[in-house]
Amino acid sequence: MIARHSLIYVGSRGVAAALNMASVALFTRLAPTEVYGSYLYLSSCALVLYGATCQWPKFSFFALYDEARASAQVGTVVRMLAGSLVLAGLAASLAALLDLITPHAAVAITLLAVGFTLFEGSTEIARTRLAAGPVAASVLTRAVLMLVLGGAVLKVTGDPVDLAVAIAAANALGAVPALIVVGPLMRGRGSRAEAMRLLAYGWPLVLSFATAALAQSLDRLIIAQTVGPAGLGAYGAIADFLRQSFIVFGEALALSLISIAKRDARIGGMAAASPVLCDAARAMTAIAAFGAVFFLCFDELVVTILLGPGYRAEARSLAPVLVLASILMMFRSYYFGQVIYFTKTSRLEAGAAFATLVTVAAISLLLIPRLGAMGAALAFAGGQAAACLVLIVGAHRAGTPMPLPLADMGGIVAAAVAAGLAVYGLDFVPGGTQPAGQVLGLFLLVAAFLAVAWRIDMLGLAGAIRRRLAA
Repeated sequence: MIARHSLIYVGSRGVAAALNMASVALFTRLAPTEVYGSYLYLSSCALVLYGATCQWPKFSFFALYDEARASAQVGTVVRMLAGSLVLAGLAASLAALLDLITPHAAVAITLLAVGFTLFEGSTEIARTRLAAGPVAASVLTRAVLMLVLGGAVLKVTGDPVDLAVAIAAANALGAVPALIVVGPLMRGRGSRAEAMRLLAYGWPLVLSFATAALAQSLDRLIIAQTVGPAGLGAYGAIADFLRQSFIVFGEALALSLISIAKRDARIGGMAAASPVLCDAARAMTAIAAFGAVFFLCFDELVVTILLGPGYRAEARSLAPVLVLASILMMFRSYYFGQVIYFTKTSRLEAGAAFATLVTVAAISLLLIPRLGAMGAALAFAGGQAAACLVLIVGAHRAGTPMPLPLADMGGIVAAAVAAGLAVYGLDFVPGGTQPAGQVLGLFLLVAAFLAVAWRIDMLGLAGAIRRRLAA
């Protein structure tokens, strides 16, 4: 099951990541930095609104899910999400009445929050029930629609608000495959008892997710208000690309391995879940180490392919710091942050979110006025590091530390560094900087990654192949 689910999740997320990168490449060529930056500002506001109102019910549902009460739990969480969307709409309307945003922006932000909720809520319920296929279909549908609808809107109107509405529609329509599967359960009646259970577990998440959403977007909001939308456009484009590159695989591993580990923990406690969690840690380390080496060795090629001419110079200067920040975010969100599903309380997430917000705010206010986008990148990295530290220390104190196979992780990093040095050494060989040399370097890096993946039996694929060959 692990190999099958992991392959479906990682495969779909990988294809979706490629489509999302194609979207960034298309958007940055169709839209100047000011237009793209204005869209990113709207998206950041929507993420804060979504995190403050609509995110916590689905996490509570995943943590407390019980197959025997599935119908009542799904019916209850659907009603709670609907109520959260009403609050989100009221909050956006109030911001427009106070002239904090324009009415058109308020509508776009609300629609984005609705789209995020439909997509994330439906796929969370489906993946909790281990419905890997429908979740993968939703992920791919959303990615295709973002590329098609977003590109069409920019070509026709070039308006950032219209782009935000198109992305909202892509999220909503992308939820359809997952909704088809969970639809029968959604007709279940809501339960006051289930609502109280979800609320008792999830109320700390209301504050923590609102805090985390603000922390994740604060650097962008400050850039928009100080440097301007054009500065946010270049920073956001490369940050989103790197974040997508690492997060997509981290999320896929969490969707597959963490879901199975949660099931094992319900049956046999943390000890039963430890082997699967160690597999997740090894897999994420491999992705982080080899991903970092790839971006550092081929940054010029990647940026040239991905971004429009007006985005490239600043993107290359920001890439090393944003690579580190994205790796920390992957571990924070999809490994260390998953500890809340193995403890009896979600308050640890609130502490991590608060640490992130304080760190990002302090570094942003100190460095963005002087360093611009580089200050935002440093704030992003510092906030993720602070959250990881809080989650690691807090999990140990709670008696449920996430296992870390440090020897294996160290070996994986060493292998990635060795491969990176080999690729770097090609620059000193005649013809090493030519296309043929770059292809050879990429081949060496991919070969090293595949060797490591086989050695650690990443996602259980090596074991599955061995068993099939032995059969």
